Amino acid sequence: MTDAELRQPGEVARKLDISTSTLRRWAKEFHPYLSKTAGKPDATGAMAGAHRRYTTEDVQILSRVKALLDEGLTYDQVIHRLSREARGIREETRQRDEAYPIVAPETEMEAGAVGPSLVVVADALRNINENQQALQNSLQVNRNLLGVLIQDNFNLKEENTKLRDRLLKLEQTMNQLRQEKEAPPVSQVQLKELQSRKGCLGTPTTR
Repeated sequence: MTDAELRQPGEVARKLDISTSTLRRWAKEFHPYLSKTAGKPDATGAMAGAHRRYTTEDVQILSRVKALLDEGLTYDQVIHRLSREARGIREETRQRDEAYPIVAPETEMEAGAVGPSLVVVADALRNINENQQALQNSLQVNRNLLGVLIQDNFNLKEENTKLRDRLLKLEQTMNQLRQEKEAPPVSQVQLKELQSRKGCLGTPTTR
């Protein structure tokens, strides 16, 4: 990390909203969790290094310290909490490394063994693609057939309607003919009576 990426004590104190003396005290109390540039006590108890510099991780840890102290925890309780959180982070990292191990580069023999496997996978994918295409074609044929059936059904209904209308008219005509056929014939007396009337059969009216 370059000097430009390190933070001055005054900048860190302003960011944490604490005094520089409080920052120095925290750097001394919690130095095991901070970087070397943040300083740590030497054998005499003085801070090693004339100028402290804080990394971004240092600022995050000190922000966590401030939050825990604001909750009312003592320094010892804060140290215990930081230790427990650090163990949790290490355990999480270990589990992640075990779940996703780094795979060593393949040797030529391993690469040769993988080659046929890739061919098998490629063939399987090609077969799947062909089956999907065949299924799509079959679905399209079924859709076309369904459209034809629907149109035929519509045409059949229309023809049935027309045929029913014709049958109804034919039935009405037959009923009318039957009624005319069943009507009694006009007698000679009725015929003469009709002819004797003016304007009726055989007797034209004069104007």
